[in-house]
Amino acid sequence: MTHARQAASFVLAACVMILCGCAARGPVMEPSAAVVELADTPFFPQEAHQCGPAALATALGASHVDITPEELEQRVYLPGRQGSLQVEMQAAPRAYGRLAYRIEPELADITAQLDAGRPVLVLHNYGLPLWPRWHYAVVVGYDGPRKQLVLRSGKVQRQILSAANFMRAWDNADRWALVLLEPGELPAGADKERYLEAAAAFEASAKPKEAWTAFDAAVRQWPDEAVARVGRGTASYRMQDFQAAAADYRAAMQIDGTQAGAQNNLAMAQLELGCVAEARRQIEAIDATTLDTRMREEITDTRRQIESGAHAEACTPGKP
Repeated sequence: MTHARQAASFVLAACVMILCGCAARGPVMEPSAAVVELADTPFFPQEAHQCGPAALATALGASHVDITPEELEQRVYLPGRQGSLQVEMQAAPRAYGRLAYRIEPELADITAQLDAGRPVLVLHNYGLPLWPRWHYAVVVGYDGPRKQLVLRSGKVQRQILSAANFMRAWDNADRWALVLLEPGELPAGADKERYLEAAAAFEASAKPKEAWTAFDAAVRQWPDEAVARVGRGTASYRMQDFQAAAADYRAAMQIDGTQAGAQNNLAMAQLELGCVAEARRQIEAIDATTLDTRMREEITDTRRQIESGAHAEACTPGKP
């Protein structure tokens, strides 16, 4: 079968944090009477070099993945950096069938995810501007009346931070935070571009059915988004459901007539269905002069396959 196209850093005492005098960029917790705590979130006391792995195992465990920090060390801990970088923390969950979704950099979005039952993995910087001290933790609750947050952090199972102190440390780390999603789940207040970016990164290594489920959630949430249709179509293609793939590629083209990638993929799906004439018609209708080099190369490759005679059978009646 022709391959499918791909759709597209330790903790100081709290007093040090206060002494640094760095004011939060935005408002702290909005007035609220809500008290939320995801008490069933697992806890892994941090051992040496396990800041990132322990926090990630906590988030994965809350997403029904049975994993330990020791198992994650080789994936996210970089001995040369003596810590874990955000890129590894975002990439590692994909190996366990989870999407890593960067949430909006606002405290209100953290509380919204908690309201939806999802703990939030955050990066803090408890140091001074010229002496950063990075630390990953997982927010598992908040107390609106007291303006406090509850974290799984280091060796502390229920670390309580005031919203103001939390924001100082989060601001110093550029407000990096994410939630983990099972395929088919959407985060609270899902942002279309952020979600599709997470789904595309997930699709690159996911099982086809998991990728299909992730993009199907996007299609149901944003039915008029062409990229979501292309992503679901590509997952169908990988599962050799070429009729479903062709239907999604057509829908993407109807939504956005400039989707040359969708049209190229439609030609490929038609070719797999034995509809050589229709595949040729689709590929010849693409104006490749306006496309980047990579896309032109893909179109050239598709055209070559169409003309190779590798799919010479007639189009099966009833197929697109």
